[in-house]
Amino acid sequence: MTTSHDWLVFRALALEEWRLHARLFGGRRFYAFPLVVAALVVAGGFALRETGYATDSILAGVHVAALAFGLYSGTAAFAGSDMLENVFGDLSLLLSSADTLPLSRRRLLAHFLLKDALFYGVTMILPLSLVVVPLEGLSVSTPGDVIGLWLSLWLVFAAGMTATLALIALRTRGLSTRGGLLGALAVGGAWLVAGRPRPSVSVADLVLTEVPLWLTASLVAGLVVTAALSVRIYDPAYVRPTRTHRQRFRALESLPGSDPLVAKTLLDLARSSGGVWKPLVSVGILLGLVVVLVGVVRDGVGVEPALGPFFGSVLGLSAFTTYNWLTQFDAVESYAAYPVSVAAVFRAKRVAFYLVGLPTMTLAYLVALAWARPPLLDAVVGFVLLVGLALYYYGLTVFVAGFDPNEFLFDAVRFGAFTLGIAVALVPTLVVGFVAAPLTTTIAAVLTAIGCIAGALGWWLAVRSEPRWTRRYRRG
Repeated sequence: MTTSHDWLVFRALALEEWRLHARLFGGRRFYAFPLVVAALVVAGGFALRETGYATDSILAGVHVAALAFGLYSGTAAFAGSDMLENVFGDLSLLLSSADTLPLSRRRLLAHFLLKDALFYGVTMILPLSLVVVPLEGLSVSTPGDVIGLWLSLWLVFAAGMTATLALIALRTRGLSTRGGLLGALAVGGAWLVAGRPRPSVSVADLVLTEVPLWLTASLVAGLVVTAALSVRIYDPAYVRPTRTHRQRFRALESLPGSDPLVAKTLLDLARSSGGVWKPLVSVGILLGLVVVLVGVVRDGVGVEPALGPFFGSVLGLSAFTTYNWLTQFDAVESYAAYPVSVAAVFRAKRVAFYLVGLPTMTLAYLVALAWARPPLLDAVVGFVLLVGLALYYYGLTVFVAGFDPNEFLFDAVRFGAFTLGIAVALVPTLVVGFVAAPLTTTIAAVLTAIGCIAGALGWWLAVRSEPRWTRRYRRG
């Protein structure tokens, strides 16, 4: 393939990505999405600065967010066609054309990943870099500061993508990545539980600032070499081995509150790539992010937050990712051939969320307690907030997004409404946790009431979503 052919393929992939998003979100809503992200980042940066956070602490948090998004984005090229068709309908992606056209699968994959790195670098990472504006103010040097931070964030984002790509490539060569991941989790968990002093996370450990040019060039070269080797190692002919598990459906159907639709949802999750580990890994990443944020709060503000409410409030956000995993493998339309209602399908997802999401969050919260060792009152209040806010986040997600939670990620209107709904519940609990540590009996009662009210509201939103989306699907 010549250089001109490479450019033609890359241009076609970029155009396909743009058209898919514009078609899905109606054009203007997609075009406005980076502006919404930029507005949220600028407003959040201003609020954090006024609260007393140090600039370095805020920048560290932004870099951690970019890394987490890179880890997630690295899986995009390996998403199943069935999952994409559930979102976009019947289609034939250019990435799949290597099966019918004389195109190298590995080369096409490399173009796709480069396209994703640039696409998300503009639509997600560039708006994040505007946090410089509230931190440093507007001046002649602002454009240069924004570009510098963008390059730093994009490097961290690319590192996350490369790490995910390398793990997937090794998996296609028969090397189990589960052992390595479990080993890393075991070492990290042993270190946290061992009773070592709870360290303040140094910004210097997270963000490379004022590093020599040769070191930056070496890091970039290392990323490029790792990505190239990963693409080279990746086996495009790899097919996950078929496994037969007798009586698994019957066992899932016998779970409390389960029925055949719930059992199907759980079975689809277990059979998918990554299986039931996906929700656990998602909440594990969020747990690591919260641990970092605790250090950032200590460094930036100099206060010790109420760790129970802090961990419980943020870990509840994993309700979104868990629901996303549960709805990723089918669509409401796929049930049209069966004598089941739309409401029954949504109800099955809700029960499956109770069976998968809540235990996973609880496990992560117990690990957080083993590390933080908060007072008993903090731990109990945090658990109430975890369950209550998780139910609220779940109900809000279903009410806003229906069966396709990924659809509104680039829809400016629905994303803004969802973000506002999250902030209404999350911000007050975090603020109270910051200023009221250690918790008094009165503050603990208030936070407990907030958790119970949020949980009831989330349950109501989830129940009301069933007739709401039934009417929408009937109207087509």
